[in-house]
Amino acid sequence: MKQIPIGIENFKELIDKDYYYVDKTLFISDVLKEKVALCTRPRRFGKTLNMSSAARPGVLYYFFSIRQADNAYLFDGLEISKNKEAMQYQNQYPVIFMSLKDLKDLSFQDQLNNFQIILSEIISRNEELLISEHLDEMDRDLLKRYKAGTVNKAQLQNGLRFLSNCLEKHWKKKVVLLI
Repeated sequence: MKQIPIGIENFKELIDKDYYYVDKTLFISDVLKEKVALCTRPRRFGKTLNMSSAARPGVLYYFFSIRQADNAYLFDGLEISKNKEAMQYQNQYPVIFMSLKDLKDLSFQDQLNNFQIILSEIISRNEELLISEHLDEMDRDLLKRYKAGTVNKAQLQNGLRFLSNCLEKHWKKKVVLLI
């Protein structure tokens, strides 16, 4: 008998353990039609499940991430698998996911420090960039400084763009950014 996935936000776990899952994967085809998609929903409407987080990868992460090709089977039999045009995008892109929900400090400096930690964690999940032959030495050195938390304010303000550019150079593919 299928179980109700109370508190489960990991898409792979939902599918692999055969929990009840309301198939909303057709929203992927809507996302593909937009350059920027803003998905606003009330609390408990599946935003995290559809996006992802470092600890709980979600639908969009598993669908787009070049790192998740081994998990392409998760979409077998789901509605999106019937959309041939959308399926050509499956597992084709480097993906950055970041949540800003924990940035609640009142001081600007504390917010910058927390953002630095977020960037450092993203780099840790993409450590191949630190030795990538597709990046020049200056890029690799700056990535190491981001990871170590030794960048200045201007560099920090441009960190997400810089990291996206590095991923694009390394993978030779556009980056999907999930915030």
